[in-house]
Amino acid sequence: MYKKYLESINKTNDVIRKLDGSDEISRISKSEIKWALSKMGKKQRWLVKKGEIYQFDFGKNFVPEMSYEHRGVVIGVRKRLLYVLPIFSYKPNLHADAYHPISNNQSTSDFYLLKSDEFQFINHDSVIKLNDLRSISINRILYSHDARFDIHGDAFKSIEHMAIQKHFASFYREYEDLLKERDQLKEEIRKLQNDIKLQGPVKG
Repeated sequence: MYKKYLESINKTNDVIRKLDGSDEISRISKSEIKWALSKMGKKQRWLVKKGEIYQFDFGKNFVPEMSYEHRGVVIGVRKRLLYVLPIFSYKPNLHADAYHPISNNQSTSDFYLLKSDEFQFINHDSVIKLNDLRSISINRILYSHDARFDIHGDAFKSIEHMAIQKHFASFYREYEDLLKERDQLKEEIRKLQNDIKLQGPVKG
């Protein structure tokens, strides 16, 4: 029963030995402890709202998935399941083409640039990873940043739309086509109504 478990522990330890001196060892440890505490029944109670920012433990994952401890913005809540986009530090050499509504609004990058002089809840420029939407347990929350996007504001709506476009491209195209068709029909109805008004009342 425990043979495979012991094999996995040995393989994990082999990897950790190769990480000697790396900060990843500490991050792995924190993630393992967090997972163990949750299995012991120590569940957290959070009243999470859309647009809020928390520190999450994303756990050990495969590259290029987000791993370990990072900030994240909640873009959806379904009971104890959260839909989250990761946030991490902006690095000019890696995120030079990051989307920004003013300075780089033609970009199709997977990253959305949050400038510290535009958002009070960040201390330094950061990016949202638009193509890495996560469905995670509320128990992955480490702590709250006591910050929230205005969910009715342009920035949050843009982030939502871009994330949907990244993950559900065909659906998003169909949705956009339907909106255009709706607008065209509205315009046709408006013109017909104006024509009827100009013609005046129908004489019997």
